Amino acid sequence: MRILHLSDTHLDRSGGPDADGADGTAALRRLLAELGHLRDLGAVVVTGDVADDGSREAYARARELLADYAGRRGANVFYTTGNHDDRTAFADVLGIGHIQPETTYEGAAGERAGASTVDGWRLITLDTLVPGKGY
Repeated sequence: MRILHLSDTHLDRSGGPDADGADGTAALRRLLAELGHLRDLGAVVVTGDVADDGSREAYARARELLADYAGRRGANVFYTTGNHDDRTAFADVLGIGHIQPETTYEGAAGERAGASTVDGWRLITLDTLVPGKGY
C-alpha cells in the first residue's frame, strides 16, 4: 500500500499569509500540485498541526483540499492532532479523523483515537495532544 504522509500543514483561518509571511494554504496547494503525479494511493495520513490557529475554517480548508486530492487517487484521508490543534474544532470538522472508523476511542478530556483497515493494513491514529504544551 502506498501512503502519502503529511504533517504540520499549519493552515489558519485567513487562508493567506500571516504576520510573518507564512502561508500554509498556499504551501499545501503547491505541495499537492507537485505531487499530482502520484497515483494508486491507499491513504493520505496527516499527522498533527493540521491547523496553526485551531480554527474550524482551517480544518474545513484542509478537508476540502485533501479530500479532493485523495479522492482523485482513490484514497481516504486520515487526520490526527498535534500541539497547535484544537480538539473541539478538530472534532467538529474532522470527527475522529477517519471517514468510517472501525474502532474509536474518546476520552474524558476529549482525546481520541481511531482505527480503520485499508487494503488489509490497519491504520491507527492516536491523539497525544497536551493542551497548552509544545510537546
